[in-house]
This record gives sequence, structure tokens and C-alpha cells, in this order.
Amino acid sequence: MLYLVSGVFIEGSVTSETFPQVWDQVIRPSLESLAKMADEKKLTGGILAGQRAGAFVIDVQSNEEVGAILAGLPFWGLIKWDVTPLQSIRSAVERDRKAVEALKASRR
Repeated sequence: MLYLVSGVFIEGSVTSETFPQVWDQVIRPSLESLAKMADEKKLTGGILAGQRAGAFVIDVQSNEEVGAILAGLPFWGLIKWDVTPLQSIRSAVERDRKAVEALKASRR
């Protein structure tokens, strides 16, 4: 299943004084994990240019799996996540083809 995942850094969750430590222990390892998944072709996406936010599409087996992946990232609690299941384009084409056929049949 495909999911569109976006995340925005929660403002105020890290101060400028604590940022270097949070970077080393939380943010960098999280981004490295996401980069590894991208290298393995499990997700595609990136960080929004100039922002503390990102978005990616991930291909996993279930709602539970996407939740577990996000919760397993060290910066999980510092990010406001938005997860949206996606319908494949191929299945949307098939759905719409059937709808058009039904509409045409009803007008005969």
C-alpha cells in the first residue's frame, strides 16, 4: 500500500542551546534511517527546500507498518505527522472506466 507522509517540525520543541545534542542523537539518525529506506527504494521524497518539513511516499503492507516505521524514528515526537493512504493510479483508471461504462449504459 502506498502512503503520502508529510511531517513538520514542532516549533519550540528544541532550543538553540539543545539543538546540537538533539541533532546528533535524534535528528541525524532519523534522517539517516529515512535516507536508507530511500536507498532501498522503500520510499521516495525529501525535505522541503529551506524548511523544517518533509514529505515522502512510502510503500508498506499496512497502516500498522507505516505507523511502526514513523514511531521507530528517533524524532517521531518532534514531528507533527500527516499520513494519507493513496490509491494507485492504475486502480483509479479502472474505477473510472467502470463508472463511465455504467453512465453510458444508463443513458441507452
